[in-house]
Amino acid sequence: MTDNDFPSAGHDVPATDNGEREVVPLSTVDDLTGSDRRNLLDGLEGIPATNRVGLIDASTDASTQTANVLIDESCDLALDTFVVSAQRLVDGSVLFHYGIISEVSGRIEGAEMTTDTARFAAATLPGQRFRRAEVTWIRTHPEKYLPPASGSPIWIAEDLHRRRALFVDKMDANEAIPIGLDMNNQPVFLPYSFLNGDRGAHASISGKSGVATKTSYALFLLYMLFETNNGVTARAGNPHDRALLFSVKGSDLCVIDKANNRFHADDEMGAEAMDQWEALIGTRNPAPFSDVGVFAPAQDAAPGAEAVAEISVRDRRDTHAYGWSPASFVTQGLLEFVFDDLESGQLSFIEQVVRLQLLRWAWPLAGDTQGRIVLANPDLQPGDPVPSTWESASRHWRTVKRDGLPAGDGLVVTSLDDIVEFVADRVLDSSAAFDPAWVGGVSQGTCQAFVRRLWKSTPRLRRLIRAGLTEVELEQQVSVIDVHVLHTDAQRFVVAAVLARVWSQHENSTAPGRTFVVLDELNKYAPRNSSSPIKSLLVDVAARGRSLGVILIGAQQNPSGVDRDITNNAALEVVGQIKASEASELGFLPPTMRARAQIIAPGTMITNQPLLPAPVPIRFPYPPYATRYAEVLGGADDAERAESLLDGM
Repeated sequence: MTDNDFPSAGHDVPATDNGEREVVPLSTVDDLTGSDRRNLLDGLEGIPATNRVGLIDASTDASTQTANVLIDESCDLALDTFVVSAQRLVDGSVLFHYGIISEVSGRIEGAEMTTDTARFAAATLPGQRFRRAEVTWIRTHPEKYLPPASGSPIWIAEDLHRRRALFVDKMDANEAIPIGLDMNNQPVFLPYSFLNGDRGAHASISGKSGVATKTSYALFLLYMLFETNNGVTARAGNPHDRALLFSVKGSDLCVIDKANNRFHADDEMGAEAMDQWEALIGTRNPAPFSDVGVFAPAQDAAPGAEAVAEISVRDRRDTHAYGWSPASFVTQGLLEFVFDDLESGQLSFIEQVVRLQLLRWAWPLAGDTQGRIVLANPDLQPGDPVPSTWESASRHWRTVKRDGLPAGDGLVVTSLDDIVEFVADRVLDSSAAFDPAWVGGVSQGTCQAFVRRLWKSTPRLRRLIRAGLTEVELEQQVSVIDVHVLHTDAQRFVVAAVLARVWSQHENSTAPGRTFVVLDELNKYAPRNSSSPIKSLLVDVAARGRSLGVILIGAQQNPSGVDRDITNNAALEVVGQIKASEASELGFLPPTMRARAQIIAPGTMITNQPLLPAPVPIRFPYPPYATRYAEVLGGADDAERAESLLDGM
């Protein structure tokens, strides 16, 4: 080795008599710092002017993924803080590393045994207390995959540096949607293009029931999209965008258009929330959801009777009683959603045959306006022959004008019971009306199994299918559909029927805007290890909804129970407190975050989005809208008046 192979020490050091030379004569710490050109940042543009909070730990490896930081004694560098480090490159330019504090630890150097702690406390043993933080790097600017310089200073990322750390500078103008506040109460953003389908779509929210606030966060996300300037601007003010919420656990979602009685400055929680809303959207007094339609199932009644909504948390006169007429049930092919176990095999086949035959036999009832139909043999019906495939028969129903048939030309159907009885007579060979064209050649055992399932479902769906009922129409910006009072089979039917209609409108390009669908308990509707028509529909929405404008915001307590084709298509993943047994499903989180998700506080969520390569914990504020009945009415007098009003209706 020659003298030229050694780096310059910055000092003119003479060789000794034997020819050896001390390359870097370190007499003071200043010598090391003065010769470390990578950490000589004077004159570089963009170096933070604030005090540093630490130094990149020189005793451990600093990589392009992580690094340890010796925290300065003068500050408290907490978990989840965004930081920036800088170094001088060989060409004289500056390279910034942006990261998030993912772990913080501390100890006393010099302590080897537990009992040394007492000796340090008694000042009988020397030692040096220190705190160390682990940083997960998110980004470098410019994009150069180099490790940070050991010993380089680190600062809290503020202003431009925080925008770079969160990739806000990479988001198109006006598309940044606040999705919560970081642990220092500063907004975290999601580019709308990763939610609306342009570059990604869908959101998946996981967490324990009751403490993980899955539904609350879904509501918050909708609020940011529809009720804030950020959301309206990102959506380009499209008045045709719609949100569809299914209230599956209670009537809580049915009062989101009412002001929250705790959202005021005299309430500790309300006052804190006002500060957080101001940090998020610039106002301390946001209003409740402004354009909401609430739908509740119609109470059981005779066909043709006036539909009355079954709801107890709001005025029934402001609530639409939903259901389906026999005509809607048959022409929309809703028979397949009556069952959840017919996805394959002969039962599925006979269901398809019966569904088609019902459509071919259906005819409007003359003079009726409540959705009654006449079931008449298609060979005896007037006009052109009815096609024998579902698509063509459905098109025939929609496009060919039909005058109503009189009641005497067939069986007048007014309820689900009429349909079930008619079908049973056609498919069971013990009936005088048995018709082989209705069974598709399947065995009578299969026909009997099919009819048994129909009989089993009829009591659970009877109230929803009768003459005089009308289905859900998404006329308001946000539509809440209450299904919690229904049997599980009926809930599944309602969710599937409504979602199928929305999906059909988007497939046929008759929906002018995007539809955001919020569905809790996704594992019930799209279970991983079984098949059903509604699961197939949800998987299709997850796969093609991005291009067709249907955005799924799904929530589940157990992500392991949801079909992976749905969760894997979500661009935004959100996790609240979750069971340890479900942690293995959170592959997008590093091990430390997965462990933390098991103990995270209620109301805190961990978000993961495509633009940021590291998960970011966030909090979201207490809402200005009521999320349950008790938050709407402030006093007992109000409650009594409400009960009196409902009793009198």
